[in-house]
Amino acid sequence: MFKSVLLSTLRLRLLVLGGLFLALLLLLVGGGAYVQSRSALREVQARSLETLTARLAADVDDRVRTRQVLLEQAAANLQLAPEQFEQQGAALIARFRYLKGMFNSVLLYDRKGNVIADYPGLPGRLGLNVADQDYFRATRDSLRPQVSEPVRMSGGLNRTVIVFTAPVFSAEGQLAGVLGGSLELYSPEFFGELKNIAIGQGGFLTIHSVRSQLAILHADAADGMPTAGADPLLQRALGGAAGQAAVGDSHGVPALQVYQRLRNVPWLLGVVLPLHEVMQPARVLGGHYLLLLLVALLLSLPLAWWGMRRLLRPLGRLQNQLTVLQGDPYAATAALGCRELQRIAHEVAAACRRRADCEQQLAARDALFSTLNEVSPMGVLVVDAQARLQSLNPASMRVAGLPAAEIGNWLGRHWLDEIHPDSLPQVAGQWQQLLATGSGFELLCRLRHRDGCRVMVELRFSELAASGGERRFLGLVSDVSAREEARGSLQAERERSLLLLGSISDAVVLTNRMDEVEYANPPALARFGVPASDVLGRLLSVFMNLVSPETGLAVPLRDIERDAAGKPLPLDLLSRDMRVQPVLLTLSVMAGSGALQGYKVVVLRDDSERQQRVQQQRWEASHDVLTGLRNRRGFLAALGEVLDDNRVHYQPHVLAMIDLDHFKVVNDSAGQQGGDLLLQDVARIMQRQVRSSDIVARLGGDEFAVLLCHCELDVAERMLRELLQAIDAHIIYLGERAFRISASIGVTIIQPQDERAQPVLSRADDGCYQAKQRGRNCLVLHAGKF
Repeated sequence: MFKSVLLSTLRLRLLVLGGLFLALLLLLVGGGAYVQSRSALREVQARSLETLTARLAADVDDRVRTRQVLLEQAAANLQLAPEQFEQQGAALIARFRYLKGMFNSVLLYDRKGNVIADYPGLPGRLGLNVADQDYFRATRDSLRPQVSEPVRMSGGLNRTVIVFTAPVFSAEGQLAGVLGGSLELYSPEFFGELKNIAIGQGGFLTIHSVRSQLAILHADAADGMPTAGADPLLQRALGGAAGQAAVGDSHGVPALQVYQRLRNVPWLLGVVLPLHEVMQPARVLGGHYLLLLLVALLLSLPLAWWGMRRLLRPLGRLQNQLTVLQGDPYAATAALGCRELQRIAHEVAAACRRRADCEQQLAARDALFSTLNEVSPMGVLVVDAQARLQSLNPASMRVAGLPAAEIGNWLGRHWLDEIHPDSLPQVAGQWQQLLATGSGFELLCRLRHRDGCRVMVELRFSELAASGGERRFLGLVSDVSAREEARGSLQAERERSLLLLGSISDAVVLTNRMDEVEYANPPALARFGVPASDVLGRLLSVFMNLVSPETGLAVPLRDIERDAAGKPLPLDLLSRDMRVQPVLLTLSVMAGSGALQGYKVVVLRDDSERQQRVQQQRWEASHDVLTGLRNRRGFLAALGEVLDDNRVHYQPHVLAMIDLDHFKVVNDSAGQQGGDLLLQDVARIMQRQVRSSDIVARLGGDEFAVLLCHCELDVAERMLRELLQAIDAHIIYLGERAFRISASIGVTIIQPQDERAQPVLSRADDGCYQAKQRGRNCLVLHAGKF
């Protein structure tokens, strides 16, 4: 009821519509301003947080660097022999008491990792061995200062510390011991001051280790070492994407987070500020926007009501004008004071006049329809829902071989009676579907012709607009016997052509001017690897991808049509199932002025012999024919690829040069054939002893090379020594004699600064020469470590 009263008049409807439009406009304007304010506020807060994070990171960097420099200077002032360092540890620790202001504890370690002195002393710490700790091993191996990951002290010391270390050297440059300084997590000397830094009301400062992802400083960590967890922003920052503020989830609360990598230590400093603190000013501004919207809406409603009454006053005059037009459609329209309403009055008057004119024209049109129906060359039928003929023209009688004078005798009869028995089931089915759904149909069928000849007609039926509740249907009949006979002849000719093309072993494809496939014989479908339904009507380039066998680059059909039309062209065909098929392609374009002008015929002939010949040539160019290993050219190419990759991503690689000992004795005694058999045995031993990813080559004569890719030095030494033993244990029987040989191996490590292959080969060759000088059957690293 309320709805009907509210929308009972046009004035009230316009008022409601105007109020809704105004409210929507104010909401859009206010919402846009609110969203823009939130975005601007968030950008300002993000820049402020980024600046704060950069300053804090610089401050923490300075704190860390200050402690590193003090510890390095203190260690540099000690130049003692290892024995003196261990004996005087208790006296030396007193010299470093001034470091207590920077560290919680100062410690001295001997070369074995034992704590020999500490200040201030803690029970259970003297004698504690830290040789298994990463920071001590890194200091001892690299002889450089280190900063440890968070370490849980053992030996009954329930503390978590960060250890700064610096090596102590003797006068001769040997490692005498290690000077260390420890900082307890959350101690006042370092982390306690950082934890007390205020970041808003609920924000906090975090520090994580990049390597171990442990939390060095965190708001939720007391004395533990929580890991980075599943925070995606923190994980990306640990991976290297840091420096910009972003919104993430911090313990279930959305927060604005900024992370900054430190320069002097692998730590990640982060500042986290809850998002509700960032957006607090925006929420206050949103409340003000909402209040302003309500006030504006209440003030605009009275003004809108007065405007609606004023604007709709001409509607009353329009009502009076329409009443006059109903009595006299040709009456003149009076001025209404509004151009739109005046136009409506004119349109109504014109509609009344057109209705009268239409009534006058209907009789003339009926007469015209009757005339056209009589002279039309196409048969026209009108039937009712019971399939009884209500009207038909003379052309319908002529199609069935009946005299036009008998039209009257056929009215009221069933039109399905004139359908030939062969076509009657199909036509009757379509007629029943038309009755059920009202959708028209079109089909070819045969009629009962009175002369006994075969008549093929095209029959179309559709439902006419209902008149008085009676359903009527319009049928059109055309004699298409001559057309169908010609079509049958063309179809037979086409089938003969397709049969001929299908018998050809070469792949044949016919495309139209748009390069769409019109025909593809079975060999072509087999090469493409797709059924005919997926090819016909689609672009040929979708299925036939051609590449040059020399360059591997794609070869478009347009380039072949322009440069090599009618010429056999050797190419590689990439089928949909990723097979590479060498083919000999011939492209022909039909000339002339007929319907097939511009059509293309593509013939693909198998060219597998070329591919086998090219592959064999490529293999022989990079491999030794006798042993099947790579030759010098192939090995240098592989070594060059490793060196190029090492300049970007360094990985450990080892190169070994192998020269057989006493091979000349076998070659002189057993002849070249015996020497070749021995070389083949050695090649098989080498391939069996190394990994499948390693590269073995015969550089010439009895000289071999092995490239151990991504292999540490200790693993390479073990593999090469096993290879030495395998070669030394091998016995070859040639005729009635047995021969044994050994090998000399020179090894070098590929360094990051290696750019060319020749220096690397020279180092390994020098090692091989040294192995020969040492008595053969041994392995020598170029640096002399083996």
